[in-house]
Amino acid sequence: MSKPAVISNEFITVVVDALNGGTVSHIGCDKSPASNVLAWYEWNDPEPLSLEFKENESAKHWLSRYRGGWQFLTPNAGRECVFNGIRHSFHGESSYMPWTITKRDEESLTLEITILGVFQISRSFIIDSTKASLKCNTKIFNLTNHPQELVIVEHIAFQGSPNIEVSAPKNSEWKFDGDYKENDREIRSWSEPGSSDKDLVHPIVGKTERMTYLVNGNEGWVSIFDTTKGIGAQLKWNASDLPFIWYWQEQGSPGFPFYGRAEMTALEPASCLPTDGLEGASSAGRTKVIAPGKDYSFAVCLDLLSQDQKLHS
Repeated sequence: MSKPAVISNEFITVVVDALNGGTVSHIGCDKSPASNVLAWYEWNDPEPLSLEFKENESAKHWLSRYRGGWQFLTPNAGRECVFNGIRHSFHGESSYMPWTITKRDEESLTLEITILGVFQISRSFIIDSTKASLKCNTKIFNLTNHPQELVIVEHIAFQGSPNIEVSAPKNSEWKFDGDYKENDREIRSWSEPGSSDKDLVHPIVGKTERMTYLVNGNEGWVSIFDTTKGIGAQLKWNASDLPFIWYWQEQGSPGFPFYGRAEMTALEPASCLPTDGLEGASSAGRTKVIAPGKDYSFAVCLDLLSQDQKLHS
């Protein structure tokens, strides 16, 4: 069992498990679970399956280990696929393989991993010394002599109680995933004055799961707030790096691996659509292409929000 690393100051505490896919399990004003803005569950069942899996079973293995929190998905995101002769696991090797801690002090932590002999990735988590803010800097280096394609998703699951409110750009447009529709609609705007429908700000009602994603109007931010607990968070990033947002809500799904126990609201800045996978993203021109011997860098910031700081949009 790995021992997670903690970086902390008087404003914010962050817990990262390097050996468990570099997962961030806690971000709060202190170490108390009550302050954690991320969804995190300490389940013994299902038991985590091995890191090795048979073809087309990587999703089952990944979900058996999933407890919430924040993972980084690359070089694939979504369904298992074969791309350029290489089989890529569900949600990418970066999200479940062990990382190595290469640097650590009280307010920062750097992790590294090499994937498939193709990519060397560094993730640095740095907390602000003056406020409750976390910055994650990511650098992906192409180790090969050929251009390499990948997709990237910040897979961040926040707590998802019925008292959650989400804020996003007012004029953004969102598409429901797959065959899912609400009121026979596939696409809707974030803010629709005069609409009597339950809008996208609030959790779903009468359903256990909803997946939608931003297709237009990305301004490089989204926020979430629990009106009962009085805590929340805002994410910020460069919209050209991550032009989409996946917005997934889980409310007591009865099947594997949640068994009715989970409430989550995931807000995931992404370079591709949730239906893409690496193969589909390449066909649609939604991959990041890194030249031989070159790197690609980007950053995501998370600011904790108190009642006084709650954002309205």
